[in-house]
Amino acid sequence: MVEGDRNLKETVAVIILAVLVVAAFSMLSAPSVRAEASEAQVLSYSWYVAPANTVIAESAGDLIAVGEVQNVGSTTLSNVTVTGVAYDSSENVLATTSTQAFVYDMLPGQKAPFYLDFTAESSTTDDLSWVPSVSNVTVSVTSAVDTTATQYNGLAIPNGGSTHFLLDNNETFTVAGYVNNTGSETIGKVWVVATFYNSAGTVVSLNYTDYLCNSLAPDAMVSFLATPVDDTAQLTNEIANYTLLIDSAPLTGSALPSSQPSSIPTGSHSASTAQLPATTIVGIVVGVVVVVIVVVTALVLLGKRQKLPTPPPPPPPAMS
Repeated sequence: MVEGDRNLKETVAVIILAVLVVAAFSMLSAPSVRAEASEAQVLSYSWYVAPANTVIAESAGDLIAVGEVQNVGSTTLSNVTVTGVAYDSSENVLATTSTQAFVYDMLPGQKAPFYLDFTAESSTTDDLSWVPSVSNVTVSVTSAVDTTATQYNGLAIPNGGSTHFLLDNNETFTVAGYVNNTGSETIGKVWVVATFYNSAGTVVSLNYTDYLCNSLAPDAMVSFLATPVDDTAQLTNEIANYTLLIDSAPLTGSALPSSQPSSIPTGSHSASTAQLPATTIVGIVVGVVVVVIVVVTALVLLGKRQKLPTPPPPPPPAMS
């Protein structure tokens, strides 16, 4: 009986060690590295209270901040995270939240929108009673990752789309267009992300469409409509121009890329098993130590940290 318990303990210890080794090896072989947050910067943003017809906010009445970031570095970025903080007139922090920009592989110079949802849970009061007291909101890039991922660049929107108004009780600003596969490969799911600006160039809203198709062959086209999320009559009257990004996923496999979808700017428009070498073994051992330290530190901080919701990259909704 004692021998059986001893063997069981040894087996458990071996399993735990194996898990840590695998985790450490994964860390050592990761193809991307954390970039300096300064490689991306917030260009503009605005905030408002989510209306009753909100599309992506957790609930009506949430404080929403929408804006745009740009890759100002020389490498491609992924997982560009922005953090927003809401203050009252006395500079007291009322709520804090984070999100990631609507872009997968962000090329140097490229821009992409973001949507920050200050929910009740993101606040110091766990409700929305603080929203009327907001006098200032700050937004900054808090992290980004360098990536060597490539993206399919054979998608384009002829003439950059066109604008018109949908008449469904109220006039709603809408961008209509076609995504054309001008390349030589068949691509998988395709969708479009739109950023809307007022006359001063400040971001006032965004949109991401449903999946437009499950695959798009060379020379094929698919249509789209992009209407601002959280749209109101006042917002429609503010919109002066917009930009579009074409996002896509590879044809092979049904899952999206592990980082974020590739995006292509279209401009702005008015209105095997082998023996491990000694150095690798040493690296794994070091990695195991790092993993143990990280796990212990995380457990210690778990009960101490403030509530800071960090949602995953915002994927488009499922095909309707």
